[in-house]
Amino acid sequence: MSNFFTLVSIENTKLWKRLSTKVMLIIMIVIIIAATGINKYYNLSNKVSNTTKISENWKQELQKNVVMQKNQLKVLQSATDKMSKFIMGSTKKSIAENEYRINNNIKPEIQSSIWARVTKFNTEARYSFIIALLLIIACSALIAGEFSEGTMKMMISRPYKRWEILSAKLIATLLYGLVLLVTTFLLNFILIGLFDGFNGMGSKEMLWTSSKIIYIPAVLKTIIIFGLDFLTVIVYVILSFAISAISRSRSIATGFSLFLLLAGSGIMQMLAIDFNWGKYLPFATSDFTSIVNTGACIEGTTLAFSIGISAIYTVIFCAVGYLVFEKRDI
Repeated sequence: MSNFFTLVSIENTKLWKRLSTKVMLIIMIVIIIAATGINKYYNLSNKVSNTTKISENWKQELQKNVVMQKNQLKVLQSATDKMSKFIMGSTKKSIAENEYRINNNIKPEIQSSIWARVTKFNTEARYSFIIALLLIIACSALIAGEFSEGTMKMMISRPYKRWEILSAKLIATLLYGLVLLVTTFLLNFILIGLFDGFNGMGSKEMLWTSSKIIYIPAVLKTIIIFGLDFLTVIVYVILSFAISAISRSRSIATGFSLFLLLAGSGIMQMLAIDFNWGKYLPFATSDFTSIVNTGACIEGTTLAFSIGISAIYTVIFCAVGYLVFEKRDI
């Protein structure tokens, strides 16, 4: 086991020795700073306020909204168009949140907490998409790149099993992903806090689990959202990992993985909305955060279902990658 950890350390060192690894981290930092600054400038220019006026009769207003939304949900359930299916999940989520507030006497927040703002901006800025893109490039360089550079033969000649070499490369890539994720979280938190204040550090928020509402500390909700984002990233990284091991071509591995990242999930999601069997396709339900934030846009799916389907495909990708790498002549 100690030999394997040594191998992971070697692969991690090799990854960080690449100039592109450091450049991508710098790019991520620059994007976060620029995006936060632009967002603050936009809010100031358009006088967007972080506070919301709450009526004294908020319960009655929410009850009226619930009645309207339930009527709307009945219409949506009987409709057959794509848009109705798409917004059905968000309507269910909104009804559940409003009913939870009414039943538990939880007044809507006058001002959103630092955690809510961090989570909201992280989702809007699509930081997880950028992290996935950077990790695909890093993974392709670490696996397929070594085939192109001819250094993979040197690795195979060492006293390590092939699956250990491949596993070490995957772990090194995921560790780099964690660095990007933690950097994103901390920088996002610091900048948004400096711009708009660190209010609501100990507040609690509702979390939609696709079946019920739970009331948890806002910091825990933020960690869960970032964690779900990273799970989505892992799905695409492992796909890139498998393609790199199979193709041995850095350009093919990077190009095909980026195509699936950019267009694959959208195409699969459209099929899932149109056809019931579409929800079983890879990447159709891999956006786990959207299920929690806005509700499932694909009828019949839950967070557990989406994670389960993605886990099955991830295992398949891994198995194929390992099998080809073990059997092929290098």
